Amino acid sequence: MAQTPKLLVVTDLDGTLLDHHDYRFDAALPALERLKRHEIPLILNTSKTAAELISLRERLGTAAPYVVENGAALVWSSGLTPDSDAPLGAMMGQRMQPFGATRAEILAALAQIRRDTGLRLEGFSDWDRDTLIQHTGLDPDSAAQALDRHFSEPLLWQGSDAELKLLERALRRHGLRLLKGGRFVHVIGQSDKGRCLGPLRRAYQRHWGSMPRVIALGDGENDVAMLDAADHPVLVRSPVNPLPRLSAAARPRAYTPEALGPEGWNDAIERLLAHYQLR
Repeated sequence: MAQTPKLLVVTDLDGTLLDHHDYRFDAALPALERLKRHEIPLILNTSKTAAELISLRERLGTAAPYVVENGAALVWSSGLTPDSDAPLGAMMGQRMQPFGATRAEILAALAQIRRDTGLRLEGFSDWDRDTLIQHTGLDPDSAAQALDRHFSEPLLWQGSDAELKLLERALRRHGLRLLKGGRFVHVIGQSDKGRCLGPLRRAYQRHWGSMPRVIALGDGENDVAMLDAADHPVLVRSPVNPLPRLSAAARPRAYTPEALGPEGWNDAIERLLAHYQLR
């Protein structure tokens, strides 16, 4: 009988593992417990900041590496060896591998684009904690953590589709790009949620002695690069956004549970673990 391959679960948070409206993950608890029982790493890959993930990673019971600010940086956990040529910094007391532009570079570009185009660009850098709470419903501590950004700037888009295209063209001239998330559009460097999968696969291959298969779960367009690069892409239904559009090559591998958010997340994990006969 063939040996069961090692698995990694790489997941988006808002609208996927966390409910879009109240940020709870109660409906996913059965599958989360099964992942822990089988010692399958739960890798968070999110638009959130490293500061936001401190308490959430603890509540989820995961000590695995994690990816912040829409793929801009991969924070390594102890026991894993990054690629020997990976550029490494430090974040939250751990080794950090950056993939994108710094926030200072992004904000300087946005200031120039405001001057050049007259576009109304309102984002996290313009808000204090209370304003962010009004826009998101986050509690005060979580809002302060969300403002502690290093590699991206979320914008509350209020313009037309034509103006959004104008912004995208202007950002490209600065070497930046725009990702549409569940609540905001995110200005980032040349990074995406899929770039981390190669380094993660190789690190776990060195750690385990065999190449893992990746289950990736997401609900938005900013998750497409991650889903396209996964062995098992899962498109989680959102109450507010259409399903992300995968590449033609990834579509035959994809699974879309019927339930929304964390309930659909739970169903997909249960189904895939059953596929690998992990009870």
